[in-house]
Amino acid sequence: MFDSYVGLGIEVCHPANVEMFCVEIRDRLGLPPDAQIEIGNVYWELLMIQALVIPIAFAGFRFLTIVIRRRKFTALRIFTVILWGLIPLIFFWFGTIDVFYYVARGDAIPEQLEWLNNVGIFEHTKQLGSDPVNVERSDLLITFGLGVVLIGTLFYVAVLMYNQSRLRGFV
Repeated sequence: MFDSYVGLGIEVCHPANVEMFCVEIRDRLGLPPDAQIEIGNVYWELLMIQALVIPIAFAGFRFLTIVIRRRKFTALRIFTVILWGLIPLIFFWFGTIDVFYYVARGDAIPEQLEWLNNVGIFEHTKQLGSDPVNVERSDLLITFGLGVVLIGTLFYVAVLMYNQSRLRGFV
């Protein structure tokens, strides 16, 4: 979606461009005739819905497996439900999608990633690089690394809780 529509629309439809392609996009989205960056709002809205629905669905699925199997709700099982919701949320908020987007395509990560300035945890971590106003490649990689450490820590806590419990097998 981003490459074929949003990225192209933002790149080509600068405020002075009144070609039919740009006029149709702006009309369909109800944007002013000189809109450019606003074309990407459709993508951001879809991504924000996914960032909420997917973690809720994962946690809900894990919750239902406990209910359907008529298992007792223990601290470990509750933590597991929370873990199933947090992991995809961390993937969205800590730049995993952005890193894998470039890695999977074999492209270099751009030096500046302005579209991430006010997204997820980047509002706070963009100050780690040399430009405190814009997200840079180093900010993205540091944020991604923090997300990996956070996920690892959550799994470590889950393993410790599992070892402390009297449960065996599938939790």
